[in-house]
Amino acid sequence: MSEHKESKTVGDAGVEADLRGFPFTRCGIAGILMGLANLVPGISGGTMILIMGLYEDFIDAVANITRLKFTRRSLLLLAVIGSMAAVSILGLSGTLSRLVATQPVIMYGLFIGMTLGGGPMLFRMASPWRTSTIVAMLAGIGLMFAIHFAGGDIEKPTDAEKAARKAMIERGEYDLKIDYSRDVVAGVLGMSAMVLPGISGAYMLLILGRYEQILSAISLGKSYVLSMGQDGDVNAFRIILPVGIGVILSVVLVTNLLKWLLKTHEKPTIGCLLGIVLGSAVTLAIENIPATAADAGIGAGMLLAGFIATLALERVSGAKPESPPVVDVPGE
Repeated sequence: MSEHKESKTVGDAGVEADLRGFPFTRCGIAGILMGLANLVPGISGGTMILIMGLYEDFIDAVANITRLKFTRRSLLLLAVIGSMAAVSILGLSGTLSRLVATQPVIMYGLFIGMTLGGGPMLFRMASPWRTSTIVAMLAGIGLMFAIHFAGGDIEKPTDAEKAARKAMIERGEYDLKIDYSRDVVAGVLGMSAMVLPGISGAYMLLILGRYEQILSAISLGKSYVLSMGQDGDVNAFRIILPVGIGVILSVVLVTNLLKWLLKTHEKPTIGCLLGIVLGSAVTLAIENIPATAADAGIGAGMLLAGFIATLALERVSGAKPESPPVVDVPGE
């Protein structure tokens, strides 16, 4: 009996140590921002996790889950971030989509500023700066410019084109084009936006030329399931399944690679992440250059507001350059 009580006490102490100082506020804000970022083309949800100072904890949590290593801290962190992201997407998707469409200068200026707002924290985390860190940062900047120019002048669907495609899908006239290998790659790159700051999943799909096909496949697949095979198109799953395989590969490989890099080559990895953030902000600004001087002034003002807002969020939420280590509960 006494041994049982003692083991229970030890277990309770382990749980308390595992959850001590858990950043509920930061996780909640990070989830909301991640949800908002996923609704804006060109913005990465991973960037929002980073600017809240939770990036290493987030990568550790996802990597632990992929290795079937379940800790209360990891599960709670992902649950809070995921649930708040879902609430953000469900509650604000319509409003934000309209704002992005009708006020692009304001919205992109704000999000570019918020992206840049994560820079100071990463700069402090990368200190003391060494040659390898600088090289890694330049490589990160170069990666984002390479992605940007590889995409060329991508034609993004207009609201009218989206409506026309939706009508075609509803009439069953949309022709799905199967491309297994490209869809696996699309799943890998699309999911990478969740763990790599600065990279937009939607933008990757546009570069691969699979954005419209994948969205249409999801719509047709949903209709097929809900109608018990009476509507939609079963061939949609020949696109959805390869994308799903790519998503799983991305989660398992990318998160564990990042976790290893952050443990073994911390400063160069952080330098590269800083480069990705900076490169992302610059290329996004290039892609959304205001047409008039007045718009440029508004955009610059919103950029500054977003930058200041991010720094304020970091201070209010208690984000610090070095996140507390994740403590594993013995026996879990």
